[in-house]
Amino acid sequence: MKPLADFTDVLSGEKYVTVSSVKSVLELIKGDLLSPSPEDTALTASIKQNICRVLTEKYNSPAIQVILRKATLLDPRYRGSMEEADASDDVKHQLVQELLDLKEPEGSGEGASGESCSTAAGGNEDEPPAALRPKKKRLSDLLQNRRAHLTGQAQAAVPKRVQADAELTKFLQEDALDASCDPLMWWRDNQKRYPMMANLARKYMCICATSTSSERMFSTAGNTATPERSCLKPQKVNMLVFLARNLTTCGSLIFRCPGSVPYCLLPNRVRVSGSSASAEELRQPCAHTHPPAPQI
Repeated sequence: MKPLADFTDVLSGEKYVTVSSVKSVLELIKGDLLSPSPEDTALTASIKQNICRVLTEKYNSPAIQVILRKATLLDPRYRGSMEEADASDDVKHQLVQELLDLKEPEGSGEGASGESCSTAAGGNEDEPPAALRPKKKRLSDLLQNRRAHLTGQAQAAVPKRVQADAELTKFLQEDALDASCDPLMWWRDNQKRYPMMANLARKYMCICATSTSSERMFSTAGNTATPERSCLKPQKVNMLVFLARNLTTCGSLIFRCPGSVPYCLLPNRVRVSGSSASAEELRQPCAHTHPPAPQI
């Protein structure tokens, strides 16, 4: 049972891609770990048979099979190598159709965001900030704009189906990555080469293979909304659960102090694992200058 527990722990992660590895893990479990052996006792054979039956029933839904096939094909570590020829052709046709149904990305609205940032900065409205003042254009800027215009015209002239087929064919012809590589990092580095397929990768690579992450969230909510804290409003509970689940990744809120106190957490400091600060130091107000605390 130890190998099964290891596979379960790996597929229960939520900080890396897991959905694309489900089919390969299932084939490995059924074909190797749970395969009948002459040395198995009646109880062992029955346990293996029941586990195989449960796994088959859990992932036997046609909708789940379609998602698993698409995720496996979009993963640069596999690129559909785990699929049979007929099933792979069906998945390719479905992906091409989904690429054709994708909407064009809307404008990012850089002008509006830049204006809001300048207003929030609290500067003088009569005098524009230095970053927004018009500057003299260089030859490289003019050529870059011309090149972007010509590239956009060339892409618009190519039919969308041809572009989708070309991206998918080129993607599948590349060599598969090593199993230890991060597919999300690969898609981040190659999204300009495959702009249409990168959108599908964002859609399917974020799916969790198991419901463990949801169960962890419910456990966190249960530990937050205890009977002693039953007067908390739903909005406060949502914020506390969000912080409990994401505080370790909110690096922008944590600053290293140059003095004796190693860490500060806005608005109050907390002891961090490995900190050498004493309890008395942590109770003292921090004398260092930090950015203003965010309003939560």
